[in-house]
Amino acid sequence: MLEWIKQFSGKPDHPLRDAQAAQEVLDDLPKEASLETLEQVSHWVASVRETPGFACDDRLAVIRLLDQEAERHAGPLFNQFFSKIHQQDRATRAIWGALCEYWGRLGEAYAQCVADYEHGEKGAKNIEAEIPLAMARALRAVSLQFKLRYLRFVNPETRVWPPVYRMYAFAELKQFDTVPVVAYAREVHTTVRAELQKIVLLNLAAPHEFSPLQLELAFRILARFAISAGWSRIPQEDCNFLVDLGAGGPPSHLKTKESAGANKRFTGGSQALSKLAELRELCDKNMLNEEQRFGKEFTPAQIITVIKHLHAYLGATPPQRRYARTRLATNLSVVHGLKPICQRVTKIELGSGVALSEDMDLKAKTANIMKLVAEEIESTPETWAQKDQSEWGLGADIPPDLGKWAEPGKLCGVQIKGGKVWWVGIVRRIDADTGLHCGIRIFSKRPVSVWLRVLGASEHQADNWASSTGSFSYNYLRAIMLPDALKSHDHPVMILENKSYVPGQLCEVMMGEHSRLIKLVEFIEEGEDYVRAAFAWHQPDNT
Repeated sequence: MLEWIKQFSGKPDHPLRDAQAAQEVLDDLPKEASLETLEQVSHWVASVRETPGFACDDRLAVIRLLDQEAERHAGPLFNQFFSKIHQQDRATRAIWGALCEYWGRLGEAYAQCVADYEHGEKGAKNIEAEIPLAMARALRAVSLQFKLRYLRFVNPETRVWPPVYRMYAFAELKQFDTVPVVAYAREVHTTVRAELQKIVLLNLAAPHEFSPLQLELAFRILARFAISAGWSRIPQEDCNFLVDLGAGGPPSHLKTKESAGANKRFTGGSQALSKLAELRELCDKNMLNEEQRFGKEFTPAQIITVIKHLHAYLGATPPQRRYARTRLATNLSVVHGLKPICQRVTKIELGSGVALSEDMDLKAKTANIMKLVAEEIESTPETWAQKDQSEWGLGADIPPDLGKWAEPGKLCGVQIKGGKVWWVGIVRRIDADTGLHCGIRIFSKRPVSVWLRVLGASEHQADNWASSTGSFSYNYLRAIMLPDALKSHDHPVMILENKSYVPGQLCEVMMGEHSRLIKLVEFIEEGEDYVRAAFAWHQPDNT
């Protein structure tokens, strides 16, 4: 009799059988954000998706209520995870796992609602107007799951791509792909295509080369500007990447002679990059308003650095490996942080009689003035397993319990086994799919540690955006000259302490009687613990 009543009512055998029943259950949940509540809602999302018998409108209504409830917990929990992302303790890992699972299930649940509509299930006509929103939310959930995996340097699962592409192909078929929707309250309009573009562009932008803070900033930038990215059914100059909706794999770089096809879509930075260039100009002029900053936690230097990265990887000529790598099986000594590196690389002693020429050659009046500083001065080098090496890069596996500081953008000093000198570079990329593999970009094999005495900016001191960092309070700065590094616009390059760059600032390179003046002329990039900048030798005005 009970089963007959259920069939007659047309409702599934589920405690959240419709919106009213779901709301009654959700009203009894704790109001404060908690991991346990998120896990409970996540379980319900999965069970509502998997339970047969839901009418299209009922399933979608219940999923939207669960989404709304989970939003109150997922946001604070993500912030908690992000604030402790470097700790990697059990609680932080548990939050990461729960968020990944929830957003994965949410994306699948919205996709199930779209599939129900596509197959003409009961109540399909009642939700036709809501399908573009369901699609956009499904893709948003996928992008959030992808971001979480990138934050732990883990690639998205390949199985995620085919259902994403199938749903988007259906959106194009129904002409839902460009319908404007407001995915969530207090957001601007988006589209199904824009949500897919965000996923695609972030994947193409070498996300494993971002530090966690840079990745979060890149995610926010693409959320705003992905809607302006290029999209075409035929190859075009500003659509130089391929999305194959039929193949079901991640997007790829366009081959030289790639023809159009029924399942092929071509994408690229296009107008989005033009708008990013305009944003960068505003950063340079310190004219960003609060809304344009993507959050109070991001400085103009960080925004410029991420925009440069996006321009490089989403532009017409993305970076490609220029040097062949040689397989190795040896050890590598590694230190991190500006001070420990300065203590190990070749350095100029104050009053040593060493001259530094404009071409960065070192000349000493007495022999053996230049020396390597003893390694026991500060910190103990870690030993990593080097796996390969190119002209200006190397790869290494980080042993368990070591390299806890390592993330993209971290400055490091490396010494090849058997070598006598220390090189300087940065952690460029980390992959954690199998073990922890680190790629290091070498800035210089002949770095020179110096002290700079800050003299002040040569002009427009008060107008510089960087003046707000307190840079003018520095009396002395550690710096590393990079004699063999590629110049930037014909200017030599150096590494400074983080947040110490001020355009036009004059500094004295402390070398006793041979001191020279330099002028900071170009900001190149800001890493997690350094600033790379170009400078020019400065001749004082004696008039």
